[in-house]
Amino acid sequence: MRIKHIALFAAVAAVALPGFAGGQVDPGSAVQIRAAQPIKAYVDPAMAKRLPGVYRLDNGGTLRVSQKSRKLYADMGDGPVEIVHIGNDRFEAVGKNLGLRFEGGPFPYAVTASIGPEQQVASAER
Repeated sequence: MRIKHIALFAAVAAVALPGFAGGQVDPGSAVQIRAAQPIKAYVDPAMAKRLPGVYRLDNGGTLRVSQKSRKLYADMGDGPVEIVHIGNDRFEAVGKNLGLRFEGGPFPYAVTASIGPEQQVASAER
C-alpha cells in the first residue's frame, strides 16, 4: 500500500513540477509573491483600563497614554501614535522609534520611555 502512495506521489510531482523534476527552471515563468495580511492587534481590556494616564517626563515634557477602540495610544506632544503590546508591560509604537515599559503593580506609577538610543524616565501623575 505504501509503495502505491509513493508511486502516486512521484507521478503527481513529475506532472505538477516538471521544472523541478529535471533540475531545470523555465526562465519565462513568473513567481507571484503576496504580502502577508496584517492582523489587528487589540490590547487586553484589563490592561487598557490600568495604563492610560498622564506621565510627567524628567525633561519637563508630558506623556499621555489614552485608549480608543480597544487600542492604546501614546502622545509625547507630537500627536498620538498607536502602541502595541510586545510582552509583560512593554509596548512599542507603530511606525515610530518609541518603546515604553510600565512599572509598578496593577496601576503603574512609572514608565520608561526609550526614544532611539536615549531613555527618559517618567513618573505617574494621576
